[in-house]
Amino acid sequence: MLRFVRKLFAQNILLQVGSLNSAGIAVRVVCGLITSKLIAVYVGASGMALLGDLRNFMSSLQSLGQLGVSNGVIKYTATYKEQPEALHKLVATVLKLPFLVSLGLGLIVVIAAPDLNALIFENTEDFTLILRLAGIVLPLFTLQTLLLNILNGLGYFRKVIFINMSINASGVLLSAVLIIWFSIWGAMLALILSGVLALGITLLFLRKYFPKAKELFLLKIDASLLKKLGSYAFMSLFSAVAAPWVYIAIRQYIIETDGIENAGYWDAMLRLSDYYLMFATSILTLYVLPKLSTSGTQTNLRKVTTDFYRSILPFFALGLLVIFLLKGFIIRLVYDASFLEMQPIFIWQLAGDLVRVASLVIAYEIIAKRMVKTFVITQLISLSIIYFSSVWLVSRYGFVGAGIAHLLSYSLYLLVVVILFRKKLFDRATQ
Repeated sequence: MLRFVRKLFAQNILLQVGSLNSAGIAVRVVCGLITSKLIAVYVGASGMALLGDLRNFMSSLQSLGQLGVSNGVIKYTATYKEQPEALHKLVATVLKLPFLVSLGLGLIVVIAAPDLNALIFENTEDFTLILRLAGIVLPLFTLQTLLLNILNGLGYFRKVIFINMSINASGVLLSAVLIIWFSIWGAMLALILSGVLALGITLLFLRKYFPKAKELFLLKIDASLLKKLGSYAFMSLFSAVAAPWVYIAIRQYIIETDGIENAGYWDAMLRLSDYYLMFATSILTLYVLPKLSTSGTQTNLRKVTTDFYRSILPFFALGLLVIFLLKGFIIRLVYDASFLEMQPIFIWQLAGDLVRVASLVIAYEIIAKRMVKTFVITQLISLSIIYFSSVWLVSRYGFVGAGIAHLLSYSLYLLVVVILFRKKLFDRATQ
C-alpha cells in the first residue's frame, strides 16, 4: 500500500503540488482556528458578525487597490518567465500602477471613513478610526499581494508557501495579544495590521532581489501590458468588489430578521468554510490557472478537470464528510459551546462548498481565456441568485436559509459552466 501511494505521488504532479501545499495550509488553518477561538471567547457571536463586515469591506478594498490584476499577473508571469525583458516590464508595471492607485484610494477611505462606517456597520458602533487605518495600510496590502502573485506565476511554490506559513504564524501572535487586550477593537486592529506584517515578512524573504528592484522601478509603465491585463482586471474587480458587498447585505438582512447573534453563527460557518476551502482553492491558483493559461489545446480543460476530479475532489469530499460527522466537537474546539446553535447550517454549507469547488475548476477556463462577457454574465447570475435566494430563505428559515441559498446558487452555477464548456468537456472529436 505504501509503495502504491509513493508511486501515485511520483506520477501525479497535481498530488505533489497538493501535498507540498498541505503543510502551508495546515499552518494557516491552525492559526485561523486559534484566532477564531480567541474571537469566540473574547468577542462573541455578535462581534464575529461585525468582524465579518470588516473582512468583506477589506476584501473589496484590496481588490480595488490591486486593480483586479492578480490572476492576470499569475498568467503573464508564467507566460513571460523565459523572456527576461518582457518579464521585467511586467513586474514594473504591475507593481507601480496598483501601488499608486492604492495610495489614492486609501486617501479617499481616510476622508470618507465616517460615511463608510454608517454604510458598513449601520451605526452599530463607531469604527471610523479602524476604517481610516485600513485606508492608510492599503498600499502595503497591495504591494505584498502582487509580489506573491509574481512568485506564483514564476512557479516558486515552495517560497510562496514558506512565506505564507511565516506570515500566518506571526499573525496569530499579533491577533492573540490584541484580541485579549482590546476585544473587538483588538480583533479589528489585528485584521488591519496583518497587511503591514505580511509585507515586512515578504520583503525579508526577497531581500536578495533588492539590488534589481531599483532598476525595475525605473522602467516605465507598459501600456501594451495594461491592455492585456485589462480584461483580467475587469473580471476580477467585478467579482471581488461586488461579492463582498453582497455578503454584507445578506449579513445585514440576517441581523434585521434573525438577530445579530444568528448573523454571527452564519459568519462563524463562513470562517470554517474559508479554512477547509484553502486546500482546494490554493491548488486552483497554484496549479489549475497556470495550466489552463499556458496551454491552447482544446482538450486541456478536460484533462485538467479530470485530473482534479480524480486526484483532489475525492479527498476534499471525504474531508467534508468528516467535518459534518464531527461538527459538534469542531464547534466546541474552534469556538465554544454557545456556538452549538450553528449546527443546522453545516449540511447546507458543506454540500454547497463541494459543488463550489467542482464548478470553479471548470470556471477557471473563463479567467484563463479572458472571456470577459461570459464572466460578467455568469457572475451576475450567481450573485443575484445567492442574494435574492438568501433573502427569501432567511425570511423563512432564519440564518440557516443563507446556507441553503449557498448550495442552490453554486448548484446552478455548476450547471451553467458545464453547459458553457460542454464541447471541451465531453466532445470526443476535440481529442
